[in-house]
Amino acid sequence: MHRLIPVILMISSFLTADFLMAAESSQAPHVAFSSKYRNVDYLFTDRAEIEAIADGANYDFAIREVGWDLISAVGRACSSVKNIQAIFIDRINFKERHSLIVLGVLADLQFLSLNIDEALSNATLKELIDAFEREHVSVIRLAQATGVELSISGK
Repeated sequence: MHRLIPVILMISSFLTADFLMAAESSQAPHVAFSSKYRNVDYLFTDRAEIEAIADGANYDFAIREVGWDLISAVGRACSSVKNIQAIFIDRINFKERHSLIVLGVLADLQFLSLNIDEALSNATLKELIDAFEREHVSVIRLAQATGVELSISGK
């Protein structure tokens, strides 16, 4: 808990700044609410709640429905990469597809966009993609949006 407080303070100070510098000067998304799974903060954008409401639910229901298998596999993958502190989630798909739309991660207090092309050139993101694979989490590139879709392989 003592370690979490300085991290939260640092995250909030970075998130209130105009932008965070990352591999390609990507801007960190605005965080509406957060949860903690394993040693990783799950930071949800405003859109995650708005989309859950549009789907006829709220964040609490959507996160339960997306499934513990996915939540814990993503948490295990993120916590296995030593310098990842948080993951930014933009949407929770819980009706037909059980998946998370992820914009990026906070690694070494920098926002790194989780874009497949950039991930291959960044050691931390490449390690994260490999960790997702070990945890049987599919990483799907989104054609018309930023970020990627994460789901349990084979589901």
